Amino acid sequence: MGRESYAFLTGLFVVILGAASIIVALWLGNYGEEYNSYYVVTQGSVSGLNPESTVLYRGVNAGKVSSISFDPKDRRNILVRVELNKDLPITQGTYAKLRVQALTGLAQVELFDTGEQPEPLPTDPDNPARIPLRPSLFDKLTESGQDILTQLGILANRLNSLLNEGNRERIQRILESVAIAAEQLATLEESMDEMLAEVPALSGEAQRMMAGISRLTDELGTAVKEIRSLTKTTQDLVAAGNSASEVIVETTLPKINALLDETRSVATNIRDLSDMLRDDPRTLLFGPPKQVPGPGEPGFREPK
Repeated sequence: MGRESYAFLTGLFVVILGAASIIVALWLGNYGEEYNSYYVVTQGSVSGLNPESTVLYRGVNAGKVSSISFDPKDRRNILVRVELNKDLPITQGTYAKLRVQALTGLAQVELFDTGEQPEPLPTDPDNPARIPLRPSLFDKLTESGQDILTQLGILANRLNSLLNEGNRERIQRILESVAIAAEQLATLEESMDEMLAEVPALSGEAQRMMAGISRLTDELGTAVKEIRSLTKTTQDLVAAGNSASEVIVETTLPKINALLDETRSVATNIRDLSDMLRDDPRTLLFGPPKQVPGPGEPGFREPK
């Protein structure tokens, strides 16, 4: 093969390699696709995030980071410029979070949407719209860890103040008192065991007492029944007495009153007879003397 053939093959290889490089560059750089520019804004840390970092939209590749800079209007803000595919539904409710890879420590921007503000978020390449960057779970844990460390420091200071020399002596005395109380408790437990040993006998006495109470209850029940029977009999007797009283008041008493009147009249006559016999005993033989007729009576004569 001549020198011309080698030159031709070398030129052909260079052309093919250049074309392949261009194709790979176009494919890696996504040339031909249209993007919208946005700012992801945060006042926190963006460690692990670099230009060309991947931007995900709910886990789907959506673009890349083009630059990271400070906000010239407010130096506290960090502006992460991202280039996103135009067909993404970026709305007023879209927000971003950092997604840190465990092994490499590199970060990615991941976009989410709450759905509460479905209005599209307009943007312009010269003045990109801003998307807030919310703290990730790692950031929240870091902040919580710092708070916990602060609280632990405060707790350590308080423990140092609590465990001074005077308080340590007091704690020692308290522990000694607890030991004495434990010994007394052991003694009390032994006494309780002895008392519990006597519980069966007491239980037997209690059972016998309950049996006696049961018999007494039965006797009381019988007495109550007899009292109820006696009460009923008394009520019947009272009813009979009421009937007898009515008969005595309505029938017997009027007759007794008439008899008493007659007896009083007879007694009066007897007393008159007794007086007359006492004054003139002949009256018993000759009868009572004749009475001189009074004025208005038959046989009355006026004295001359």
